[in-house]
Amino acid sequence: MTTLLTIVEHRNIPGHVPTAGPVGRRLAARLAAADEATRVLTPPFEAAGWPDGVEVVVGDVTRPAESAAAFAGIRRLFLAGAVPETAYELVTLAREGGADRIVVLSSHGPEFEIQYEPEAWHWLAVEVVVERSGAGWTHLRPSPVMAHQTLQDGYSYTGSNWADTIKHGGVIREPYADARYPLIHEDDLAAVAVTLLADDRYAGRTVTAYGPPISPREQIRLIGQALGREIPFEEITLEQAAERDRQAGVAEELIALGQSVGADLLANPVEPDDTVARLLGRPPRSYAEWLADNLDAFRP
Repeated sequence: MTTLLTIVEHRNIPGHVPTAGPVGRRLAARLAAADEATRVLTPPFEAAGWPDGVEVVVGDVTRPAESAAAFAGIRRLFLAGAVPETAYELVTLAREGGADRIVVLSSHGPEFEIQYEPEAWHWLAVEVVVERSGAGWTHLRPSPVMAHQTLQDGYSYTGSNWADTIKHGGVIREPYADARYPLIHEDDLAAVAVTLLADDRYAGRTVTAYGPPISPREQIRLIGQALGREIPFEEITLEQAAERDRQAGVAEELIALGQSVGADLLANPVEPDDTVARLLGRPPRSYAEWLADNLDAFRP
């Protein structure tokens, strides 16, 4: 029984969780370690370095017809990065290839998209296509991933990251310094995905996967504590944050969305979610635990 993972890089889409990098590789490693036949459909820049035994097909999840062979003989599909324009084509190829179980790496976008006309849907459109495919489906809606948020994306859409700033002695500047965001360890997310792929009890369900809530101020304190030095941190105003993002070319709607999320989390803190603990039989890993394994990323 072959499982196909679609690998996609970062996109400036609210709620997007890339599988290029830590999540996809940890998921593939977990499947390979369990002697599961595993295949990845990946862009060229991510084609190397997969665990032994993982079959690599170079292609683009948004253009599935160009890589039709990737879908042949599969039974399970972990679908990340699909777009509404080609989602039906992709899912049809998967079903014709033998897939009877599809887990969609989605976002919390559908909760907001349902208020708008279908023409404006992105995440919800993909979910609906999968639901109508006839396969057993599960939608996985995770919180932001620790590695992506800290090492790649930060809290804005500028493409800057904390690791480089801290490594070079810079100042971390963020609005909403005390808003507590739920961040999930990438390996916990991979472990959740493996469980959902294997367990038919989750078919026909939407599963949220939240990590422990933590604020930017708390994160910076923990990083400084681990490094043995104080990390300069400055809480900036919404206007300053908006201008920073604007100068980096971030679209106004994304700036507004980011500020809305921060304000909402500050006013209505996210309560710890027990879904990950129930799925894995243990608590989700903390930011401090993640940091212990990734501290070298912050050292000069």
